[in-house]
Amino acid sequence: MPETAQVTVLQKASAIDCAIADWTAAIGGENVGADPSELASAATATFAEQRTIPAILRPGSREDVQDCLRIANRHAIPVYPISGGRNWGYGSRLPVVSGCALLDLRRMNRILDFSEELAYATVEPGVSQGQLFSFLRERGSRLWMDATGASPEASVLGNAAERGFGHTPYSDHFGHACGLEVVLANGEVVETGFGRFPGARATPLYRYGVGPSIDGLFSQSNLGVVTRMTVWLMPAPEKVEAFFFRCDDDNGLGALIDALRPLRLAGVLRSAVHIGNDYKVLAGIQQYPWEEAGGETPLAPGVVRGLRRKLNFGAWNGSGALYGTARQIAEARRMLRSALRGRVNKLQFLDERKMRLAERFAKPYRMLTGWDLSRTD
Repeated sequence: MPETAQVTVLQKASAIDCAIADWTAAIGGENVGADPSELASAATATFAEQRTIPAILRPGSREDVQDCLRIANRHAIPVYPISGGRNWGYGSRLPVVSGCALLDLRRMNRILDFSEELAYATVEPGVSQGQLFSFLRERGSRLWMDATGASPEASVLGNAAERGFGHTPYSDHFGHACGLEVVLANGEVVETGFGRFPGARATPLYRYGVGPSIDGLFSQSNLGVVTRMTVWLMPAPEKVEAFFFRCDDDNGLGALIDALRPLRLAGVLRSAVHIGNDYKVLAGIQQYPWEEAGGETPLAPGVVRGLRRKLNFGAWNGSGALYGTARQIAEARRMLRSALRGRVNKLQFLDERKMRLAERFAKPYRMLTGWDLSRTD
């Protein structure tokens, strides 16, 4: 190794050592991970990438985050923030480059504010979907949170910041959030919307405030660490009815989109409608079918068609739900049937009563209808 390169390596090692000492003094040694086995685990992902992580930082408050970033700046150590590292499907807790300290925000797990009347909750990054769900159930709330399919442990704030999506009319998570508190790289704090005005009561309700709206700067970006966010909650509708459809025509996607678009534009379909091809469905219900594929990759079209027949799914498969009063859903169901007639091979509706029965009697239900709900997303 050239002498100049050796000097650079030694300088970096010294800077990391000094930074770890400062982080330890600021947030406590129990909240600074530097054990080699712990760092190796954090640097392991589900895909073939190699990273080095010099430290794991676990701040417990906004002030801790400010201290961590100021120290990182002082020693020129890059920082990679995660809410908890379980936002599956939206990336990884693995930093994008080596040498980043992992800023793990899961200790910041408080629900700071909640209003049943105004339908919102203000959360820190460590608040999980499961935690918020339990919070609402314990209070007998009539409000719903829109969940992503990542896991109950996924961060509500982290998923919204990554512009995650769910299934209800509130499926655009960042589109139903406001009032961000953000720590910038230099340790300064920005509050979006009306949050910069002390005591402003509209902060959790109206995202724009006065002047430019900057919330979007902090979604899917590295411009700051979001330490607080208000998420809007959905009042429980009178009735919900899920629908699932299957299209066996490999070229049928265009016709499906053309049929569903007018219903979406008219507000008949208010939820997200998820459409996936056969490869997507297969990947969601089982591991790669090595035996059927004869140990070869990629998966041959003929093998996929055989699995479609065996497992009863189509070339294109869709799901969504209807929300509203009983009369609204009855009309929406009629319109959806009419729109998809001749374009799908099967269309199934399930209300909450049927869903409970199907879950309880899954095998008989599958024998009667041909639908395996355990394989339905």
